[in-house]
Amino acid sequence: MDKNEHEVITLNYPENLSGGIMVCGYNFGFSREDEANEMTGIQKEREEKSFFSDPSVNGTRFKNKLVTLIQSWGVPLQTDPCHASGFERSFFQTNWIMTQTRSITGAEKIDIETLVENSESILKLIERRAPRVILFVGSQLIEALNDIRIRGDVERILGARPGNAVHHVSDVPTTGRQFKVLIQQFPHTTVVSIPHVTGTQGLRDDYMEGFAPLMREILLEESVVEQKLELCPEGG
Repeated sequence: MDKNEHEVITLNYPENLSGGIMVCGYNFGFSREDEANEMTGIQKEREEKSFFSDPSVNGTRFKNKLVTLIQSWGVPLQTDPCHASGFERSFFQTNWIMTQTRSITGAEKIDIETLVENSESILKLIERRAPRVILFVGSQLIEALNDIRIRGDVERILGARPGNAVHHVSDVPTTGRQFKVLIQQFPHTTVVSIPHVTGTQGLRDDYMEGFAPLMREILLEESVVEQKLELCPEGG
């Protein structure tokens, strides 16, 4: 990969190089194990890339939680390579900025200012791949996308800004906090913002499942392709 190209941690397929579904978090996690390895000079081998929902690679808690959530919305996201279709291959995963931190709060906090200052690379990726859906995982990402300082570039890429994002609450009743999903329908792309799946305190799985009707309609805009990957063995 070109060092100037924004990092994507899923394998490139025709289905995600244009018109796919972009999954975007804040930045790349940095576990205690990663830190210990770095201090002792151990180089972690880079995993082979695959399609987004392949459970054999990128087995982070963040990704696994997100795949489970998408499936809970009734979206048939396959995990078996022999049954993965063009729909699974249409997803690609990245992060807004390329840093590695253990969390996005406290001393390592990522704020709107940081996101705006580091927006050039992610906007170039969006322009190059023209996703039909952008799924932001973390509420500040859609705020940064709407910041007046980068609005001109965003509108050049996605089309005219459709006003403020529309707020949706879950169909599941709660006595606690009502976390929101935000939707913006740009002319060329639907932008969706959901709470951070591993960094939001008090976020319940059943509450998020209540967004199933809304999210199914957005993610399953077209019928799911039934093609199998070529790498599957005969009879797979």
